[in-house]
Amino acid sequence: MRRFNFRLQPVLQLREQREEQALLAHSRARQEYLNRLEELNRTSSLLEKSFEQCCMGTLQPEEELHLLLWRELLIQDRDRRREEVHRAGQKLDECRAEALHARRDRMILQKLRERQLHAHTLMENRAEQRETDEMGLLTVLFHRE
Repeated sequence: MRRFNFRLQPVLQLREQREEQALLAHSRARQEYLNRLEELNRTSSLLEKSFEQCCMGTLQPEEELHLLLWRELLIQDRDRRREEVHRAGQKLDECRAEALHARRDRMILQKLRERQLHAHTLMENRAEQRETDEMGLLTVLFHRE
């Protein structure tokens, strides 16, 4: 029985490596997105607390100025973090699309390999059956003589 040889095996291996790299990039992008989102939530929480503190009583003018400057800084930080979350989300979407594309490419070659293996197995089985039939026929013919 001949050994099955998939001629595109090196290409399949390269596509498997590409898929692994794409999955790692997706994982890193997802973690980055979650980190940025957590930072945004922390900044938004600090901003909400700063608004809650103003209603707790009367503040001195310097305290009000300090609180106002603090809020402005938090608002700027929140806006910057929103932009970072947006960029991280876009990168995550790109990495997800790349991972899906890499998986699709690998699956195409994998299916081709499976079809060729199936065809090879069928061909080998038929050849073996033909050989067995010929041997049986020769045996019958030999015993007749």
